[in-house]
Amino acid sequence: MNTTRSALAAAGAGALLIGTLTTFASSCTPATAAPPALAAAATTTSTATGIAVSGGEHLSASPSVSSSGAIKTAGGSVSTPSGAVVASGISLQAGAGVAEARVASVRVGGTTVGPFTATCRNGAITTSAPQGGSGNLKVTGGGNGTAGVITVTTGAAPTRTGGSSGPTSAKPSEGTAITVTVATVSCGAGTPPPPTTGNPPTGTRPAPTHKPGAPGISRPGMPGQRHQQGDNPGDRTAPKPQPKPGHVAVTG
Repeated sequence: MNTTRSALAAAGAGALLIGTLTTFASSCTPATAAPPALAAAATTTSTATGIAVSGGEHLSASPSVSSSGAIKTAGGSVSTPSGAVVASGISLQAGAGVAEARVASVRVGGTTVGPFTATCRNGAITTSAPQGGSGNLKVTGGGNGTAGVITVTTGAAPTRTGGSSGPTSAKPSEGTAITVTVATVSCGAGTPPPPTTGNPPTGTRPAPTHKPGAPGISRPGMPGQRHQQGDNPGDRTAPKPQPKPGHVAVTG
């Protein structure tokens, strides 16, 4: 454990942010398209994971998401129990024929590296990650669907032969203190189903439907009468009053 702490201290000495270094990409071309029946049989579960840590620090692949049908998502930030390794800005998705893992940054000790991206479409994988490192922290390509691998190494003092004044060994020994696997995906052939549609938004009403007219809107004519649609006592205009003898006209 003391060796791990020393390695982390060395990794953090520069406190260097490595996010603008050259990225790399690896891809594999899927096999010749199979007939629909065979393609359906070849469909496999798609997976996407954020980071996994081994060595002096330990963390199982987290977060992770998998699906062989509709797209599922996950994300957030994770860290090892001691907080020596922290991954932030994680975004994952996986569905039939699709997988994607994005990790904005990974801090190991005092050094932060990123971003990392791995995508899979019908078996074809593309990855991107920074290259290089600082001090005893190195970033390399992961391969096999992994965007990148961060390693923190620790060196042992060289040994001497023939006493204190004797010659030293050719090179000091070196070991790996921490390994961080970042952004891993896998997928097969397939197409995720479209998202399901929910109920109409609250407050909307269905389009009105035509209903037969209510009784009384029109009535058959009677001898000597004329009727119009909607003719009923409530629709008639009051007759104009007629002057009669004995009535006095009212003016202004």
